[in-house]
Amino acid sequence: MNNKLAKGIGFLWASGSFALLSAEEVKQERPNFVWFMTEDVSKHYLSLYNNGEYGAVTPNVERLADEGIVFNNAYSNAPVSSAARSTLITGCYAPRLGAGFHRKLEQVPMPEGLKMFPAYLRNVGYHTSNASKTDYNCFLDKTAWDIVDGKMGDWRKRPDKHMPFFHVRTNAVTHEGKLQFKKTALQEVPTINSPSKVFVHPYHPDTELFRYTYATFYDRIQDSDKELGQLIDMLEADGELDNTFIFYFGDNGGSLPGTKGYTTETGLQVPLVVYVPKKWRDKLPVKIDTRANGLVSFMDFGPTLLHLAGVDIPDDMDGIPFLGTDISLEQLEARDEVYGYGDRFDELYAFNRTLRKGDFKYSRNFQPYHSKSLYAFYRYKQAAFREWRELYEMGKLNSVQRRFFEPQGAEELYDLSVDPYEIHNLADDPEYKAKLKELRRILKEKMLDEYDLGFFPECEWLENGKQNPTKFGRDNSISLRRYSDIADLELYPFKQIEGKLREALSSLDPVDRYWGATVCASFGRESFSLNKELKKLLNDSQAYVRSRAIVALSKVKQIDPANPMREALKIAKTGAESLLILNDITYLQDAGLGYQFVLDAADVPQKCNGVDWRLKYLKVK
Repeated sequence: MNNKLAKGIGFLWASGSFALLSAEEVKQERPNFVWFMTEDVSKHYLSLYNNGEYGAVTPNVERLADEGIVFNNAYSNAPVSSAARSTLITGCYAPRLGAGFHRKLEQVPMPEGLKMFPAYLRNVGYHTSNASKTDYNCFLDKTAWDIVDGKMGDWRKRPDKHMPFFHVRTNAVTHEGKLQFKKTALQEVPTINSPSKVFVHPYHPDTELFRYTYATFYDRIQDSDKELGQLIDMLEADGELDNTFIFYFGDNGGSLPGTKGYTTETGLQVPLVVYVPKKWRDKLPVKIDTRANGLVSFMDFGPTLLHLAGVDIPDDMDGIPFLGTDISLEQLEARDEVYGYGDRFDELYAFNRTLRKGDFKYSRNFQPYHSKSLYAFYRYKQAAFREWRELYEMGKLNSVQRRFFEPQGAEELYDLSVDPYEIHNLADDPEYKAKLKELRRILKEKMLDEYDLGFFPECEWLENGKQNPTKFGRDNSISLRRYSDIADLELYPFKQIEGKLREALSSLDPVDRYWGATVCASFGRESFSLNKELKKLLNDSQAYVRSRAIVALSKVKQIDPANPMREALKIAKTGAESLLILNDITYLQDAGLGYQFVLDAADVPQKCNGVDWRLKYLKVK
């Protein structure tokens, strides 16, 4: 069988062999599927994943676990909702689609010839209903859903009660917005879970406010569990439970500070429990009450449903099914690679990619001089987030708690078997040099094989390729490899790459120049010898190139960035370009370099979503 695991054939597992079903039998044997998504929940906050020692107690999730499969290593691929949902609905690596940015500045089309995966279920007779988010960065495929903006239980509206169904329920009670309370809540709103009994992750300060925030989050997770119980009861009342796979999972990691939106394990790892209905327990080689350690991700969820339904998996989907009548526990446990991606979320530009292979997690941060803490308006609405930053500024954090506010570095390497919270970065440890190089190579080739659009500034591919992002990436594959090679210059000693960096700064391709300036910013004072080339870029035709050169020169105190940045904003062609420049300005202001910026709307002729949040922040400083 190939990687798509015998697409489109209905198999039953019987007497140790496969039996081919007739078309009518396949129709009769097709199961129902229900997804129950809780927003912004990583597995780390559930008692189910912590040996019952701490975390939210979720009896309905645990009921599913007793009669299903617990996945210990499930990943959302992206740590924020729209990018994660775009991955789910397409079964694809979102950065190749241009669908990895949150929130979308413009919707993009699906790849040519590919539909959102529920459409393939509808084609074989499924009723599909969504209650109720369609938080996709791609244009909605109108063939995907019978009911788009519905309510829990909309499978009951299918015209024929014998039709199989796929129903998605999104529970928002756990959303990070539920943690945006005032500090007075500590005295005014008691929690059900005791703040004294929560487990505070080691990178967070152990304060009264953080403990209260954890306890509140546990409460909200338990609220979502109650709705899950209602959903199970509805299926049981309808006589559908015995033929319905129920997937319980978080729509991305979160929701405490430094989780959602960041490509850490708590930002990417989600709980996943799959209830296996009674009619299918003898057909699946993977038995109920199993804890599976194989790595699965959102790219795989759609293909898994198609495979269980006996439907062809399109070749353009990147995911591989992880459950089926022909998939053994040994095959499931052999899955040892998963990828993560973080791009812009809201007004905060990032470019981070991750690879987990076995027990090791490798992170590549393409703006290594940035801290992960760079200001984002919505994130800092949490009182706990603001307190974390205040304690950093007062020097009251330990070395582990401070790291979020310090430059992230180009590479991170962790052994998750002993370091699940990514505390001990092994990237500079000589003992792990071979492992670092191995994972670096695998991730780089994956990004290039997928035509990862992260190597383009968002404003560039939106301007030149938004009509067909996947084709744009494919057509520019040679340039993408060159951009990747330039960006990787920051991984080597400066003297070794100085000549190549000088070439990049003088290239006719503005994206080459952008990456050259980014690498110079990463090296800081070491790149002093290239100041002449950088100063030429202060008059570059592309505003985003000017902006990145200003960052590099400002880091070594060669210019005062205030007026040059205003000039860059004036020549920006699009709101996306303005937003990228404002991100650079925010970095310069927050990096402790002594720069202050006061901007107003007149300084930014080209606007888009997120610009106002940046201006609001810069005006109050």
